[in-house]
Amino acid sequence: MTGAEKSAILLLYLGPEATAKVFSHMDDGDIKRISQSMSKLGHVPREEIAQVVAEFTDITNPETGFFSQGEEFVKKILEKALGPLRAETLLQEIRTSGIGDMADILSTMDARTIANFFSQEHPQTIAVVLAKLKPKQTSEIISLLPQELQAEVVIRIAEVDQVSPEILAEIDEVIRVELTALGGVQRFKVGGVEKVVDMFAHLDRSREKKILDKLDTMNPPLAEVIRKHLFTFEDIFKLDDRAIQSIMREISNDTLTLAMKTSVDEVKDKIFRNISSRAAEMIKEDLEVMGPVRLSDVEKAQSEIIKIVRKMEEEGKVVIAGRGAEDVLV
Repeated sequence: MTGAEKSAILLLYLGPEATAKVFSHMDDGDIKRISQSMSKLGHVPREEIAQVVAEFTDITNPETGFFSQGEEFVKKILEKALGPLRAETLLQEIRTSGIGDMADILSTMDARTIANFFSQEHPQTIAVVLAKLKPKQTSEIISLLPQELQAEVVIRIAEVDQVSPEILAEIDEVIRVELTALGGVQRFKVGGVEKVVDMFAHLDRSREKKILDKLDTMNPPLAEVIRKHLFTFEDIFKLDDRAIQSIMREISNDTLTLAMKTSVDEVKDKIFRNISSRAAEMIKEDLEVMGPVRLSDVEKAQSEIIKIVRKMEEEGKVVIAGRGAEDVLV
């Protein structure tokens, strides 16, 4: 028996209360492995129980052993240990884990080989598979896809949330004909804007701009959401003082004051250091007397400032490195 199988037998024997306590101290990977073993155990003979929990053999039925509750047992203990949302995510992966994990195999393959293979596939199929990969590999593959496919795939990665086992099985069947060594694809949580933002972090600026420009035409709301996540209001104040001073000159005091309503003291202090003392005093006074405001109004003001910064970057007035290099003003 494997370690996961032994653990599964022991925890099934101890029951849901003890199992939940144990799971609450384990990471998702170990929980998945043990839960998968629990789901597959079925009837456990007395002899196997004795190997794992020999000290309890005197209270175990020597003829029937016990019969695992399978997925229902796993669901109860996962929900108790992790809460319903995290438990459901793990259960979704466990249910089809026997098919195999394509991501592990693709992670060892050359990005160009994968891109060439997927270049004739439907964008939705590409998105589902690439969403499982690490952001860096996803970005490499997308940058090698035909130009007309890149934005299409990005849209679908952002929009897809979870994929049913049936759809994954269909996708697996289509691609296994040409890549028989890959095996299947297990159910998993995929996609979302966060996945796209992580992927964009590994793209160069020119490639990012081309894809976003295309998204502006194909799906403007999505393009706006991605831009908002790529560069936040707080990120502006990670730039050096010269860059911040240049940006502040383009922003009205009213917009800046509203945008600062929810800012932490560190951000406020950096703003005040990079504007005139008179402007700083006016904004401080306005903030003190400002009553409650809608969060949506604050976010709108921050978005306006972000747009100004993005425009300044496109015009070459500010360079936002933020990806391993220093932020500089040119």
